[in-house]
Amino acid sequence: MHINSVEAPGLSAARRLALLKIKHNMKGELSMEILKIAIPSEAPGGLDSERSGHFGHCPMFTLVELDGNKIGQVSIVHNQVHEAGGCMQVVGLLKKQGVEALVVHGMGRGPFMGMQKEGISVYFADQSYNNVAMAVDGFLQQKLPQFQAAQLCTSNGNCHH
Repeated sequence: MHINSVEAPGLSAARRLALLKIKHNMKGELSMEILKIAIPSEAPGGLDSERSGHFGHCPMFTLVELDGNKIGQVSIVHNQVHEAGGCMQVVGLLKKQGVEALVVHGMGRGPFMGMQKEGISVYFADQSYNNVAMAVDGFLQQKLPQFQAAQLCTSNGNCHH
C-alpha cells in the first residue's frame, strides 16, 4: 500500500506520514501501523467521557487507535496511584501500552520531559475540547498545537487547566 493512496481528507502529507507509520514486514512488503493516542479521562473513560484537566491526576486514560483518519479500537487504562513527582511511572505505563501521542490540557515539567525522552508527542487541547471524542477530532483535524514548555504547570499554581 502506498501512502498517497490512503484516504485522509484534511491531512497534510507530513501528518499522513506521522499517522501512517510504514514498516516492512518479514516478507519485505509494506504494511501500515496504527497510531495510538492517549487522552486523560474522567470515569468511566471512553470517547463520550469528559476529559481530565491534568495528566498526573486523571483517574484513567482513554486510548484510541487511529487508522488514517478513522477511529479504531478504544480502550481504557487506569492511572497508577503515585505520590507528587511520581508521574514518570505513568509515562512508562503509556509507553508500555504503545502510546505515541498524548492530548492534554495540563502537565508538569517532569512528565513532559519524560514523554519527550520516550518519543511520545504531546499536544495541547484547551477546555473547549471537553470530551475525549472532541479531542480526538481536534487531533485528526490538526487543530491541536504541540504542547510547549510555556504551558507547563509549575509548583506555584501556574497551570493552564
